[in-house]
Amino acid sequence: MRTCSFLFPGQGAQYVGMGRDLVERFSEALALLGRAESLLGLPLREVMFSGPEERLNEDFISQVSVYTVSCMVADILATKSIRATTFAPYSSGIYAAAYAAGVVDFETGLALMQEADHCIHAANIPGGMGVVLGLSLAEVEGLCDRVPGVVEVSIVNTNHQIIVSGERAAVDELLRRTVDAGALKADWLPALAPYHCSLLAPADKCLAKKIAEKTMNEPHTTIISYVDHKPLESAVKVAELLAVQLRSKVGWVGVVEELVRQNLAPMIEIGPGQMLGRSVRWIHRQAQVRSTETAAALDDVVEILRNGQ
Repeated sequence: MRTCSFLFPGQGAQYVGMGRDLVERFSEALALLGRAESLLGLPLREVMFSGPEERLNEDFISQVSVYTVSCMVADILATKSIRATTFAPYSSGIYAAAYAAGVVDFETGLALMQEADHCIHAANIPGGMGVVLGLSLAEVEGLCDRVPGVVEVSIVNTNHQIIVSGERAAVDELLRRTVDAGALKADWLPALAPYHCSLLAPADKCLAKKIAEKTMNEPHTTIISYVDHKPLESAVKVAELLAVQLRSKVGWVGVVEELVRQNLAPMIEIGPGQMLGRSVRWIHRQAQVRSTETAAALDDVVEILRNGQ
């Protein structure tokens, strides 16, 4: 069996139709979807398979939908004895990584996501997120420092694709200034909260109390932190990341560089879409990345890993 790493996507990977053929083919996937709908009281099947897109793109719906599909794929691969050396979560993908590593059960992961959503709404902090293409991290950070109000780099997707979060007026001004500075593109993202920004520190404080009430197990697989790119090798360390993940910057470039350094190839994107795979290839052109968003793609991954191709 080949050494590999699992990448867990977060919000932004969703699309209408996600997970449909997995549910049609694998009983594990169907059972997990039913459990998610029962716990949340939401028609996830309908929204995931048929939309409308606007409903699927709502922050909480998109996050729990991506989580559910990622957990489906992780369960299916586990039944086929396919395991990774390391897990690499992106943003809210930390919940699926924690589930796949055995730190939390499926329902606890969903419950924590629900608590995070409640904490964000309770904090009542308006804001938003935008994406900047074509400028370096240093250039965007410099512009953030000069914009009145709160706007911060929140996610480093690639060396020249930077996400910012903050107060809406500050984000709007930052996006305008990046265009003036030569950005190829600067636009708003659909998220309605300033994720991975210091503005959400009160929501993290609220969430930390809920995390402390949950039972967490020791991870059977190392999870790489997207904050400092160090391994989370204990339940305490995973809980610590969960407790600060709403306000903490996602350093995805650093995560990918650490996986490349450890030669943890191929990288398997666990869940819907190919968002992470595309970003990995922008960071390291020669990186081997495989998706699992369809049953056929999942079959290919199993064959590749079993045969050592």
